[in-house]
Amino acid sequence: MSTVYGPPAQRPHRLSRRGSIGAATACAATLAIAGCGGRTTAGRAGGAATSGGPQATPKRGGTIILSTNFQRGLDPHILQATQTGMFGMFYSLLVRANQKTYELEPDLATKWEVPSPTELVFTLAPNIKWHDRPPANGRPLKVEDIIFSYNRVQTKDPKFINKNYLNSIDKMEAVDARTLKLTLRQPDVTQLGNLSAPGLKVLAPEVVEAARGNLAEASTTVGTGAFILQSTETNVGSELIRNPNYFKPGLPYVDEIKLRAFQDAQSEWSAFLAGKIDHRWVPGEDSQTFARDKSGQYQLDWFGDLDFYIAQAMTLKKPFDDARVTGALRLLIDHDEFQKAWGQVWWGRARHSLCYGAGTADNWDLTEDEYKQHLEWKQPKDEAIKTALSLLAAAGFSKDKPLKFVLSGTGEASVPFQQAASQLLQAQFRRNGAGVVDPEIKLYPSAAWDAVRSNSDFEYYVGGHATGGEDPDNSLSGTYKTGGGRNYGKMSDPQLDQMIAKQRTIFDENERKKAIGEITLYMIDHVPYGCLVSRYVLNATQLNVENFPTEGVTTNWGDHYETAWVQ
Repeated sequence: MSTVYGPPAQRPHRLSRRGSIGAATACAATLAIAGCGGRTTAGRAGGAATSGGPQATPKRGGTIILSTNFQRGLDPHILQATQTGMFGMFYSLLVRANQKTYELEPDLATKWEVPSPTELVFTLAPNIKWHDRPPANGRPLKVEDIIFSYNRVQTKDPKFINKNYLNSIDKMEAVDARTLKLTLRQPDVTQLGNLSAPGLKVLAPEVVEAARGNLAEASTTVGTGAFILQSTETNVGSELIRNPNYFKPGLPYVDEIKLRAFQDAQSEWSAFLAGKIDHRWVPGEDSQTFARDKSGQYQLDWFGDLDFYIAQAMTLKKPFDDARVTGALRLLIDHDEFQKAWGQVWWGRARHSLCYGAGTADNWDLTEDEYKQHLEWKQPKDEAIKTALSLLAAAGFSKDKPLKFVLSGTGEASVPFQQAASQLLQAQFRRNGAGVVDPEIKLYPSAAWDAVRSNSDFEYYVGGHATGGEDPDNSLSGTYKTGGGRNYGKMSDPQLDQMIAKQRTIFDENERKKAIGEITLYMIDHVPYGCLVSRYVLNATQLNVENFPTEGVTTNWGDHYETAWVQ
């Protein structure tokens, strides 16, 4: 029996991204359609939305102005997935995730079938055309374009960091002009949902070829999305206009989107308060009082971000190939201080987690109280520091022979929280390391940092780490599995690899949660990386902008701007 999914009016229920193939198979097998829906959003983002008023009928026209820009290029296949979310304005996905529930929604595919646990069949929407710009010149989208894009994502060059989202695909076939069939190597509960990762945007082969793979200018940005990128300039901004040939009837609503780049966070926030931009996250130190005092003046909504802050050691370089060293450095991290002096200062709310963003952690992770039972998170830090210094002594480090290394990261005026994270970690290592640990900071501009990190050209780094999706496998397979696209420190643990592979085959959600819990406990004792904090972000939107997607700092939903409108 095959199960078919498509737009809400055409399908029996909404298939949760989290349930993916497992939900489809279970529903097909039991016909328990009523029990196979998604979940509500109550509590998942850490707080309910407050709105400026009742929803009215959308109207066409107007301009939305946002405070962001494409500082790191325009190639979705070589950037962290959530850094490419804004690209959804002009590029499309095969299927996409709802920005609040993470349930799957149609995009290029208007419906999909699950004939068996190892087969996915997608029917493309009619009349999909590339933007009317050379060299694609408005030609119809072909199934082969999707296959080309997925093959490109899987390129062995380390800069293609999103390959883990396609791990289970064994074969891709163009059945006919509008039908794509994917055959998996084995049943995989995550594969269908992973296709909605923002890093899997579909590109036109001739555009990539003409640009020689360097997708950095507006002229090389040819997609099938709701908007056309007219111009872009680093540190200035970008202009996008409505795509008159968009394949979704009646969309988008607004005529124009303007992106404005700001040189520092304070001027950006001031511009929002002055009504010069339409949406912005509220600075952490202001967020609690802002939420209390300004609820009637703005639309406000907390979002559990998919981005978390990680410290990765380059495990192929000495002395970070020694588990005693990496374990000691993890024990020297003061997570409570990171939560209060960094997470709350910059974001307003933060939580403990080993390897998940808050949007994932709320549903899959240990609780904060459970983390505090483990030495790394216990307060006070005396016992953890004593153990760390003992491990370092066993590895040959002391005050007379301190562990010196370069702590790398990125830091610019527009992202001061990045530099603040590096400085706080350095201070903790020096203070808690009692003269045995002495790192120096080296910060790179954002674009240069992407290359340094993807080439693993560092000793130890701290920075934001974006998973691209709510499913815990996005973090596990991408960051901790041998060869994962965001496993920049090159850690390899065969037992952990087996555990990660096994959880992908568990279709019962309760059983899978148990497996994820076992993986997390194993990682607490074994992995060389440390997660500093996961964050929540308070969204603020001007009252005249309706249906704007709730976002994180890097988790932006450009593909959902098509339904935003201006009163």
